[in-house]
This record gives sequence, C-alpha cells and structure tokens, in this order.
Amino acid sequence: MISIRGLLKRYGEITALDGVSALFKDGEVTAILGENGAGKSTLLKICANVIPFDAGTVEIDGISVKEDSIEARKITGYLPEMPYLYERLTGREFLQFVASVREIEKADKRIESLAKRLGISDFLDYEIGTYSKGMKQKISVIAAIIHSPKNLLLDEPVYGLDPLTSRALQDFIRERSGTTVIATHSTELVEKIADTVYIMKRGKTVFNGKTKDMVDRYGSVENAYFSVIKGKR
Repeated sequence: MISIRGLLKRYGEITALDGVSALFKDGEVTAILGENGAGKSTLLKICANVIPFDAGTVEIDGISVKEDSIEARKITGYLPEMPYLYERLTGREFLQFVASVREIEKADKRIESLAKRLGISDFLDYEIGTYSKGMKQKISVIAAIIHSPKNLLLDEPVYGLDPLTSRALQDFIRERSGTTVIATHSTELVEKIADTVYIMKRGKTVFNGKTKDMVDRYGSVENAYFSVIKGKR
C-alpha cells in the first residue's frame, strides 16, 4: 500500500504537485490520468524515490520514502516514462547488472522466464542499441519487475509495445497481488485493467473513484475523464 499526504513539489516557480493526497491499496490496480504536465510522472518519481519533494509524506507499506529510502526501494519497482538503458550492453548483460544491484539469487532463471513471457528471449544477447523502441520497453519492464516487487509504479507501460506484448503485460498486471500504480494517457487501458482511477489537473487530484462506477455513470472512462477535466461533473 502506498499512502500519500499533502504532497508538495516545486520546480522553481512552478508547482508540479499542490497538496496531493492519495491511497493506493494492496491488491488493486490504480490508474492516474491527466493532461501533459498534470503531475502524473512527478508523483510516480517521488513514490519511487527518484526525486525529492518539498512537503508532505509518502509511505510505502508504512515505510517513509524520505526517512528510509533504501528499504522503500527494496519493495518497489519503477518503470519511468523514458527509461535509460546502456546501449552497448546486451539485454542479458543489462538485466544481470540490474539483478546484481538488487542482490537477486538465481537471476539467470528469472531473466529467462520474464524474457520468454514478454517475447524477447531470442534477442537477449544482442546489444540494446540495436533494439527497436518496443524491444527497449520490454527490457525496461523486466528491469522494473525483476526483483518481484510488492509495489509497482509504471509510467506509460504499454508505450511502444506490440499488441501481443501489451496483452502479456496487462495479464501480468492483473495477476499481481500487491499494489500497482499506472500513469497513462490511455483511457482504454484504464478501462481494461484498473480498479481505481485518479484524475489529476495542474498538480492536483480532482477526482478519484472506482472504474466500474465511472463506466456506469458516464458510459466509459474516456467520457468520465473529459467530463471531469472540463468541469462538467
């Protein structure tokens, strides 16, 4: 579970997050929708302890990301919107490096299993620099989940993926028992896999509710999103 209270983040004179509070529950997939610049990626980066924040609290399973960042990272996986990969390494070498940092035992079996599931096992021994955008995304996804994190933060997880791999990733997300948070622009993806939806606008959460309730009331998540953003609730 991820608990966020009164979160404030500024970039100079720009307020990226303005008193954001949220609760991402165990066993649920939570989606965060919002326009570019709404604060979705910033929120995930803070939860992943990638960037600092100015005020408020963030706790992951009761662990403060500010006061005990190492323990918080151990139980959290994070897929950034623009992952950084070492393109001179092979996919296998990169994942072995990530596994060593995470102190994972029997990493090779874990790498092979995830690579097979995401359909990239035949390319593990090619340099990442030769990969397509979708293949790089697959490697990034594996790096995020290689340590079987209880809490998973995904920023645009299906971006660049072919339909088959996108479906495989969606199935993986649905099968998880921990906390999963997805930042995305895809209302279609939200409708398929999310239990709960938060909508952000200009650094604030302006709506949260169950996906089913949104569909029942508005007909679709897309309709609900536009109604909320345009203030027509």
